Amino acid sequence: MPTYTVETNGDIALTAATAKTVLNVINSGRTLKVTELSVSFDGVTANAEPVTVELCASTQATAGTPGATPTPAQVSGAARSAVATAGRAYSAEPTVLTVLKRWLIHPAGGALLMQYPLGREPLRDSSGHGLALRCTAPAAVNCQGYIEIAENE
Repeated sequence: MPTYTVETNGDIALTAATAKTVLNVINSGRTLKVTELSVSFDGVTANAEPVTVELCASTQATAGTPGATPTPAQVSGAARSAVATAGRAYSAEPTVLTVLKRWLIHPAGGALLMQYPLGREPLRDSSGHGLALRCTAPAAVNCQGYIEIAENE
């Protein structure tokens, strides 16, 4: 089964106390599973409050407004183009978002790397639904990250 990655392609600015969908991968006909995700921050203040990082399911009731629509890049498996589509750095949030997992990560050198065990990956099997990585920082900070996905036949 091929795997693909969608990444931030550099810094994404987070505005204080404002939720921002950093990455969103949208199912286009194949079951979509998150195998790995990561996010890190460039804050420098040791006593800063943590950033809330959420993995969300999205119905894509409204698509939101992505800053870019990158093509998922294949990282393993037999050569095949991804069917899933993606967006990054949303200026208007997609809906309806349901939080599946939530973490608090320190913005000064904090990083999250999550690898999901086989058979326990968050997934979307309805065409048009997505899996999104959303961050809410108490103070302005930049983030970088990626979502790695697998597509079933």
